[in-house]
Amino acid sequence: METAILLNKISVLLYWICFGAYSLFWIFGFTRWKLRFTILLGIVSVHLAAIILRGVSIGYFPLTNKFESFNGFAAATFLILLLYLKTESAIYRKSLFGVGYGFFVAAMLFPKGISYAPPLMLTIWYILHVPLSFFCYALWVSATAAAVARYFTPGEKRPYDNIIDSGFQYGLIAFSISMIFGGLWGYVAWGAYFMWDAKILWSVIIWFFYATCIHLDYWPEAKRLKPPMAIVGFGILIMTYVGTSFFIGSSHSFR
Repeated sequence: METAILLNKISVLLYWICFGAYSLFWIFGFTRWKLRFTILLGIVSVHLAAIILRGVSIGYFPLTNKFESFNGFAAATFLILLLYLKTESAIYRKSLFGVGYGFFVAAMLFPKGISYAPPLMLTIWYILHVPLSFFCYALWVSATAAAVARYFTPGEKRPYDNIIDSGFQYGLIAFSISMIFGGLWGYVAWGAYFMWDAKILWSVIIWFFYATCIHLDYWPEAKRLKPPMAIVGFGILIMTYVGTSFFIGSSHSFR
């Protein structure tokens, strides 16, 4: 137990170090491509180390409460940003980084002490379901950031359209797989693959929304709707991820 407490204290210390580093990156980090990539990669590496230590301290995958959830989603967003950090648009980079940073800061509001996973989380399907959901959310946030940059950056629009399309497509693929794992988790935890639960219903809504976004390619006149739909999608994402836990209530709510 003492070892677990010590590891968690180190994890929390690394979290605060990352907070300072991310804050400085927000102010000074949008410089040359190679420099900003190296800096952000170093910060994200420390961030992931903090998450791993947290997992070791609780003896389970560290996505069991609101602090770990927001912290994990922030890490997923920063990892997606690393993939697109070469993008010339500072608006895109700051928009995507800003969402990740916002959730990272929001994690501060919740207890950081050791808390153990409840029995319903103790299954491989949970471990496969939740991280995939976070990465698909991050991909959809990337599409939103590209749409915002597209509107406010003059010149060639194709790079932003490509990021929007990638976010839509890979996000939907990841989310579809995540929903399969989620159904299996639901069967193990609650005895049903589907329930009339707010989180599940909003997950269905967001799946159909982004499936519609992808199918706009088959309607040439509607392709121009992709950027505004990417922005609308962010609101649906926030409702699916945060709203169902804080405003509606769900069996999926983190503690």
